[in-house]
Amino acid sequence: MAMGQNTEVWKQVFQELIQEVKPWHMWTLILDRSLLPNILKPGWTQYQQWAFARFQCSSCSQNWASSQVQVLFHMHWSEGESRGQVKMRIFSQRCKKCSQSSFEVPKFTEENISRILNNLVLRILKKCYGEGFKLVEIPIIKEVSLEGPHDSDNCEACLQGFCIQSGLGLATQAPMSPSLPTISSPPLHKLRASPLPGAQEQTPTPRIREQTSAPRAQEQIPTPPRARE
Repeated sequence: MAMGQNTEVWKQVFQELIQEVKPWHMWTLILDRSLLPNILKPGWTQYQQWAFARFQCSSCSQNWASSQVQVLFHMHWSEGESRGQVKMRIFSQRCKKCSQSSFEVPKFTEENISRILNNLVLRILKKCYGEGFKLVEIPIIKEVSLEGPHDSDNCEACLQGFCIQSGLGLATQAPMSPSLPTISSPPLHKLRASPLPGAQEQTPTPRIREQTSAPRAQEQIPTPPRARE
């Protein structure tokens, strides 16, 4: 099931994940369309990820998919208040067939939303709390095989000068396969079991919820029209 930029869904999943590892701390996630890469206020840190999503033109109903949809996060942690804030921006794309098309909101599957936010929580633990574990990102599911180069002429991030080659935090794309393992590599609840030497002692936390394996690509997504990068 694919969904658009429904902020409430992102907020709910984020709260479920962050509360599993930091149940006594208050974190909020808000949408900020003015957010820009590498332009940070003092005390803030950044995480960028490129993910797979689908689009539909609101003018001609043309469908396309892209694995270069940029999701940008800025995070801030106030230790004195035990409070954290995350600002999020998801960059759009527009239809290349319509001469005056508007930028369309990407649609992500629930599974990929969970994976993106799992990776965000890992970064929060690493960057905001200084927890000592080896950071390994959970791969984003690439639902269909895409042909051709990225359509930078119709990508909001590219048109604003935020080239995909310029940032860090690129999510490794999972290859097409009959089935994928559950999101347990790395599981958040195990990150606290064996800290690196010199790392801060960490409080035991409840086990994070298990997430289902991705279904077979051909069963999950009907045969789409020709997809473009």
